[in-house]
Amino acid sequence: MRPRNTTMRAIPLSLAALLLLSTSTEAGLFGGGGDGGGYPSKGRAIDQLKPAADYSDVVKGRPLALGIMRTRGQGFVPSPELHDYVQGVMMRLLAGVKLPASFHPEVRILATPEFAGECTPDGTLIVTVGLLEQLETEDELAFIMGHELSHAIYRHTQRDWYKKAQYFAVVNGTAVDVVASNTQAAIGGDTGKNVLRGLDVAQHLMKLSANVLMPQMAKEDEDAADALGFDMMVKAGYDSQAPLAVMDKLAAQEAEAAAAAAAAQAAAKKDKPKDESGGFMNKLGGGLNVLGQLATGQAPSTDQIADLAIFAFDEAVDNMAEDATTHHPATERAELLSGYLFRAYRDAAPVAPTPLPWAPDSKSPLKPRLVALLGHYTDAENAAAYIADKNQGSAAAADKQVARAVAAPTDNHAYTGYVAAEYYDGKGQPKQSEAALARAAGGPEPSWEVYSRLIDVYAARGDYGHAQGLMDQAVTRFEDSPVLLPKRIQLLRLQGRQDEAQALVPKCKSYDIDELTDRCKKEAG
Repeated sequence: MRPRNTTMRAIPLSLAALLLLSTSTEAGLFGGGGDGGGYPSKGRAIDQLKPAADYSDVVKGRPLALGIMRTRGQGFVPSPELHDYVQGVMMRLLAGVKLPASFHPEVRILATPEFAGECTPDGTLIVTVGLLEQLETEDELAFIMGHELSHAIYRHTQRDWYKKAQYFAVVNGTAVDVVASNTQAAIGGDTGKNVLRGLDVAQHLMKLSANVLMPQMAKEDEDAADALGFDMMVKAGYDSQAPLAVMDKLAAQEAEAAAAAAAAQAAAKKDKPKDESGGFMNKLGGGLNVLGQLATGQAPSTDQIADLAIFAFDEAVDNMAEDATTHHPATERAELLSGYLFRAYRDAAPVAPTPLPWAPDSKSPLKPRLVALLGHYTDAENAAAYIADKNQGSAAAADKQVARAVAAPTDNHAYTGYVAAEYYDGKGQPKQSEAALARAAGGPEPSWEVYSRLIDVYAARGDYGHAQGLMDQAVTRFEDSPVLLPKRIQLLRLQGRQDEAQALVPKCKSYDIDELTDRCKKEAG
């Protein structure tokens, strides 16, 4: 197993709680609930499987679903080797399972350090870099993939997924953009550095707490996915004990989250803003703008900035609370899986676990390249930890980590490029920062955060031609996502194209997301 990254440890306790809670409430892999009602009353789920006759209608939503997911974190990992490997695990699980020819699941690796998996309504299976880093065997990955694949087979769909996912993308993406913009405005002197650090911490909160807002599966659907996923991995020849190892990892995160939750709530209440009117983005944007202005005078503490971010994020969580579902704690899920294993597989012979291609004992031909790729992501995560908290590592170590992170095979990846840009900004090296962003924007899978930051760089020096050209590219690459609308309006206004900026406001309203409409109106003046 590769060493766990230090990104979480770089964030103050008050923020760590929300980050960890985000991993324990994730809609796919970490959902669940009820009393195990999704398990078959007798026999095995795979023997009773009755798939849909046709899945062609499901796949039609894939371009929109992928466009939404590309705006999360730093988008997808552009590694054909890693994609094909994970896709191969999925295909091994599907071997021998009778499904119609119209069933076309796909795999994407999301460039975020959280420990998460998800299945979008179109049948795309999402796993994160953070998940791959923390797994110990291919068997563990097979259970996770089997669980998410089961959602696709059963056609489990969260109610109004596309609308809710768009809501999350707007809240999360715009929040990160506001944080980044205020970071740039706050730089200057010791006071500016203090605000910069606080805003970096807030940005990690927004980026890593993604799953708090994601729509959730029905309780019995999660249990059904555990059962069928278990069956498929055993049928494919994987170790039946692997799901329990996954639950152990999840249980450790849940315990850590429980220990930190009380401290987080207390810290958030201490500096809770008195004015609780307005939407989430108004509170976050207004609060952080005030902090940026204070950078020229008496600077607030990093804890105060972090607590304000927590308060603002809580508002968005409250907006989604009516759709939240309670989930089995990992220990209960492990008990359900253990009971199912004993009932359905008590006579199964033990199987030696399969090493991951990047494991020390692996003999896979993919090992050299995948070890380098994931190692560079770990370097970027550790550098991000240093950016957020200078007590995490050292300047000398961060220099080396950033240098490795932006070398082949990750020289044009959005995640590594974005962290490098943040690092160079902190060192007062704007040319190097811009170059890192430009390489990432020119890569095969750039993120909206990379585009947004680079557009800001061009606009700040009045280079509106390059800024608008980049925005036009973004509209195409991100399927005209609503996340882009506030910055599109802002950029048009900066160019004096007020009528065009105003014309986009009705489009903002059409998504029926109050936070988006508020932000668009503000940018349109």
